[in-house]
Amino acid sequence: MARIVMMLNRLVIGGAPLDTVQLAGFLSNHHEVYLIVGDKNDSELDAFFLAEQYNQLHLVHITDMQRSLNLMKDVRAFFHILKLLRKIRPDIVHTHGAKSGLLGRLAAYAVGVKIIIHTYHGHVFHSYFNSFVSSLIVFAERTLARISSKIIAISEKQKIELVEAYRICQANKIEVIKLGIEISKFTGSRMMERRTDFRQQYFVRDEEVAIGIVGRIVPIKGHAFFADITAELLRMSRKPLKFFVIGDGITRKDLEKIFLEKNIRTTYFPEEATDAQVIFTSWIVEIEKAMNGLDIILLTSLNEGTPVTLLEAQAASIPVVASDVGGVSEVVLHGKSGFVIKYGDLNAFVERLLLLIDDPSMRKKMGLDGKGFIEANHGKQQQFLSIEKLYRQLLEV
Repeated sequence: MARIVMMLNRLVIGGAPLDTVQLAGFLSNHHEVYLIVGDKNDSELDAFFLAEQYNQLHLVHITDMQRSLNLMKDVRAFFHILKLLRKIRPDIVHTHGAKSGLLGRLAAYAVGVKIIIHTYHGHVFHSYFNSFVSSLIVFAERTLARISSKIIAISEKQKIELVEAYRICQANKIEVIKLGIEISKFTGSRMMERRTDFRQQYFVRDEEVAIGIVGRIVPIKGHAFFADITAELLRMSRKPLKFFVIGDGITRKDLEKIFLEKNIRTTYFPEEATDAQVIFTSWIVEIEKAMNGLDIILLTSLNEGTPVTLLEAQAASIPVVASDVGGVSEVVLHGKSGFVIKYGDLNAFVERLLLLIDDPSMRKKMGLDGKGFIEANHGKQQQFLSIEKLYRQLLEV
């Protein structure tokens, strides 16, 4: 049995936190596992309930560890982590996310932890900050990679980026382990029941095609581009459409204003959904209900790792149309389970979406192809066993 400390920026509703908590929970069945998490932003929904279902998992909440930069809080968080690691004396420290990756790896190195691992669920090397700040982050990550035993990339494309585009480390330090999801949540006998419940809740008629975007409402997710696509589809589609913005974030008010300027009717209230063209749902905890209720998932991000949303959509037999960023092209079979398109190509996005809107049989076939692909390549058990195998190899060295 190994003593493992896992660290996560914040425990909120989202792909990376869900993946990390489930991994920690799985490992706690065989190892002594501590999960150290930071504090959420105001617009995020905390998800401590995800960790509480694992009785053997030790959860530690550090309120000073936050996603945004704050020197005083970051220093306090660092010394808090340092104190915890000296007390726990872990065999392995495994960090997830930029802030926990910085503070956690430095603290682990300072106390002499022999095995330090970091997973890039995504990266902040472009499109988040100006070029000067981005270059500082890349420099810091190169330094942190030198004190890391292994780096986990979640796609082959991400590995190539880390090695060739940003020169974070040598290729032999990186292990590619694909993300997995609980596929059974999105399939099975309750699919139709969940679909009916979702569509009744938001007054979506049978003939309406429901299109959704899922994630934080922040600039990197490209919601302004989503609004451009929405406007074009409402203008051109021969079929009635209903759009869903699932999530919340710091630019939600800006997005509302964009829709208003385009004369697109929006609402937050299910009882007003009949007349609305775009519905803001905020965060949905039971995301499988939304996935089963939608007809198409859209992703318009400027930067991604491997979007869990796309894995979930395909597991639910929903076709996806997504920006060709990060590892997207590795998890969406272009022309088979959906379409992968250059970010910002409005005409291409609209053209492919209209194909899916007008052809229910295409949606069904692509959905089934996507489900088969996810079942074969992105099961949660496959991912967990690969990570545990890596731990064993490093412990034996």
